[in-house]
Amino acid sequence: MARRIEYRVQDRTWNSISDQEWAQIKRLEHWYNSEFEWRTGRLAFKMFAIFPNWEKFVDSGDSTWEEIHGRYRQLRSMGHSENAALVELEREGLVVLKKGGYKENCIASGFTRVAGNEFNAYLVCEFLLKCSFIANHAEFEASDEGDFIKCKHITLRNGVVQVHVRRVQDSIRVQRMVEERHIFSVVDSTKYDKLPAFKNVVHWFNEMDKEERRKVLEDWNWLGFASSYDSDGDDRQGYDLNKKVLGIEAVGG
Repeated sequence: MARRIEYRVQDRTWNSISDQEWAQIKRLEHWYNSEFEWRTGRLAFKMFAIFPNWEKFVDSGDSTWEEIHGRYRQLRSMGHSENAALVELEREGLVVLKKGGYKENCIASGFTRVAGNEFNAYLVCEFLLKCSFIANHAEFEASDEGDFIKCKHITLRNGVVQVHVRRVQDSIRVQRMVEERHIFSVVDSTKYDKLPAFKNVVHWFNEMDKEERRKVLEDWNWLGFASSYDSDGDDRQGYDLNKKVLGIEAVGG
């Protein structure tokens, strides 16, 4: 599976997102998904994972989703918010909802496949930073399987980045990043203007001998995990998200 960035707001007493704030977040998400070119995946922040209520439908073909989408569009045109429309679909027996999106015990969650496109990684984290300003009573967690988030996992709250120090041996490295205000990599967006879209298919794999297959499966670069920075995890020039955050702090746990 391609390298991705995961994000979530855990279902905790100190976290809250109002319907109005969520509507703003979804408008912001739509703008990012429409305004920029995404090579591998788009933003997909969800408060609910949606499953058809198969007991209601005679068959499981395309007509099932067409009926659900048709009713959803009708509800939205009547003035229902996204969440209100989904709850109504469940009340009518068309769908089954799972609270929190993809992750358990969450208010909202999602992930975006970015593979080796570090500018897309930048856009994901910039979006989450803006979300933290919109819903400033919520903690937005982000985890990067790659290297854009240099410490791999952060929490954003009202524009401030929290870096979690979980091991004593990491404390010096994390403290240095905090003092230097350098948690995110600097990204030159022009490097990705003509980057081909990610593909997770290896052609002629079945025809390869054992040694060829082993080499392919050991090569993580094709999944988008290889570094493409100029030096030391940064491009020489480009977008610097570190300058947009209000603060960076280290926290235990």
